[in-house]
This record gives sequence, structure tokens and C-alpha cells, in this order.
Amino acid sequence: MRKGERKRQVLAQAKALIAAQGFRATTLGQLAEAAGITPGRLGRYFATHADLVRAVVTDLRSDTFPPPAPESDAADAPEPPDPAAQLQALLDRYLAAARQPTVGFRVLLRALVELDDPDVRAELHAVLLESTEPLVRLLQTGQQAGVFRRFLDAQVAAWELLQAVLGYALIGPRDVPAGGDAEPPPPLDSLLHGLLKVDV
Repeated sequence: MRKGERKRQVLAQAKALIAAQGFRATTLGQLAEAAGITPGRLGRYFATHADLVRAVVTDLRSDTFPPPAPESDAADAPEPPDPAAQLQALLDRYLAAARQPTVGFRVLLRALVELDDPDVRAELHAVLLESTEPLVRLLQTGQQAGVFRRFLDAQVAAWELLQAVLGYALIGPRDVPAGGDAEPPPPLDSLLHGLLKVDV
């Protein structure tokens, strides 16, 4: 087995341990035992616990949030896609990831709560910023189509939406009292409605 492939397997094992018990509780000795390798061999991949943490956080780019649904061929589409519907669908996918988190998503939540090293926090911020890119693109498309308010900064709006998803994952849906017998709106619907150019 190639060194790169073995390192990816060890990293996957590390993420599974961290998702289950946290960054601080996961030791290099535990990881070596779980991965079935000697501590000396593990040291070739991660010399220190800090090296392991940085590698895990950097690797979150690959498996934290689901990618946008593939776009259908424009020639086959009867009408142009609706940016609001596309954004709602992407947010639904993010919320589904929060409700049934993957190992990567659970590691991300642990990183947000547990890690305080400034360099690691900067890397985590970069991972989150990268995660907003599909949202930013959809918001900008909607602004160009006149569906979303133009005065909103797409990056700021995407960041707020992502924070709402992460908050939902960390603390669950907020218990917002509804007026009368009305059901509270689904998560993020109020935020999404605020982006729309006109009431619908």
C-alpha cells in the first residue's frame, strides 16, 4: 500500500475517533492502536498531536457539507432554474447533513467547540469560508435575476446562513413560540425569506 493511501486511512480513523470522543481525548497512542500500526510508524505521518489536529481540520474540506445537486442540462430544461428554489434545496441538503451528520460534520462541530489554537482556528475559518462558496454563487445568481435583494452582500448572507445551519446542528431547532395555532416556520425559512426581493 502506498504511503499516501495509508496516511488517508489513518486520517479517516483519526476522524472517526475524534467524532466519537473529541480532539483532546484522542491520543496518538489510541490512533496507532485503532489504525493497527506502531506509534513509530504513526510518527511518520503525525509527529505530534498538533500535527494530527491540523491535518484533520485541513481535511474537513473534502467531506463536511454535501455538494450542490448537479444541474440539469440547460438544453433539456423547459425553463431557467429558479435561484430561490435552488438555494432552498441546497440549504435543505445542509440541514439534512446537520440532522444526520457524517463523521466529517461531527468533527467540524467538535472543532468549533473544542479548538482554540489561533492557527487552527484560522484554518477552520478558511474551511467554513470555502463551504459558503456554493451559497454565494446561488445568491449572486439570484441577485442578477432580480430574485434576491441586490443591496445584500452575498458573502455576508451566505456566512449567516451557514452559521444558522451550524447553530441548528449544535443546539437543535430553536423553540420559537408561534402565534396562535400556527406552526413555526421550518429552519432557515425566515432567513431565506429576508433575502427575497418581493414577498411571495
